[in-house]
Amino acid sequence: MISLKTEDFIKDSIINLIPYKVNEIGHNNSLKLDANESNYILGKAIKRRYANFIKDTLINLYPDSSSKKLLNILEKLYGIKSKNFIFGNGSDELISIILLSLRKDVAVNIPSPSFSMYDIIARYNDLNTNFIKLDKKSFDLPANMASRQNIYLKNIYFFSYPNNPTGNHFNDGIIKKLLENKNNIVVIDEAYLFFSDKKSFIQYITEYDNLIVLKTFSKIGLAGLRFGMLFAGDNLINEFKKIKLPYNINSLTLSSIEFFLNNFNEFDKNIKKTVSQRNKLYSVFKKIDFILPYPSDANFILIKLNDKKLKNKFDEFLKNNNIIIRNFTGNMGLFYRITIGTALQNKKLIGYLESFH
Repeated sequence: MISLKTEDFIKDSIINLIPYKVNEIGHNNSLKLDANESNYILGKAIKRRYANFIKDTLINLYPDSSSKKLLNILEKLYGIKSKNFIFGNGSDELISIILLSLRKDVAVNIPSPSFSMYDIIARYNDLNTNFIKLDKKSFDLPANMASRQNIYLKNIYFFSYPNNPTGNHFNDGIIKKLLENKNNIVVIDEAYLFFSDKKSFIQYITEYDNLIVLKTFSKIGLAGLRFGMLFAGDNLINEFKKIKLPYNINSLTLSSIEFFLNNFNEFDKNIKKTVSQRNKLYSVFKKIDFILPYPSDANFILIKLNDKKLKNKFDEFLKNNNIIIRNFTGNMGLFYRITIGTALQNKKLIGYLESFH
């Protein structure tokens, strides 16, 4: 058998990369609250209407991402002309398009902690990554961040808004100061904004030509469809269109998004349930003495163990009770991110946590 030396073909940035870890799905008895998905399943009536709607989708033909019906819905929803947005196979593909387009002398700036794919994709595109240390208590950006940057260097900033995994919004004033520097591009990833009362940065697209806004419907119940959107001014969007792969969104996803946007009230009800359950969970978590919960505007809550001596015992407790939540490593080793479940799931979780000693 011929033994291939991968290092002779594959670049170092790939070989040295630690891949993104996807937790196991878990079995039927698992309490799976790790991936920030919606835990609400659509009712039978809307499922029947959905099946009837997509049954005539032409899967023998290449998908038509220029569907006028879908584009018109999205234009009305976001108040942005269709020429200023593109679709992606989830936000991950759109992040990849942004970073693939950059010159090597552009520095990629990412808050720490934040969504790890910003860093992973930057690294395999051989870009230099800088981490922005957040305030230890508030998890906000440093107050003097905009004033201390070198205004002559080219920078791109990625801000999850609200931030994953901390659940908070970053200071709008700091972000706007960064946007006022023509040597910066600022990406606002609004994957979790549905669960917040903050306004979208889309309102500033026409004001700042260096602003990019990412959106997705994954967190509200459509994670399996893998559909994301990128909004930007004419100059940036025209460059991204050059490298976006043709037919990157399949026909069934396009039809499904059209259907669900026309029936958005179903998701709106579940969003309200999620926010209500999040607030209840946070109130309960504050009364559990071995954890510190952090306020959240997303569909998850970040908690921290109050005693590092509990780490191994707590991890074993989670494993033995088939509880799957997101844990972290390094200086985030005492932190866990818990996706908001249904009322029944949350009741079970509270029962488990209250039994831990």
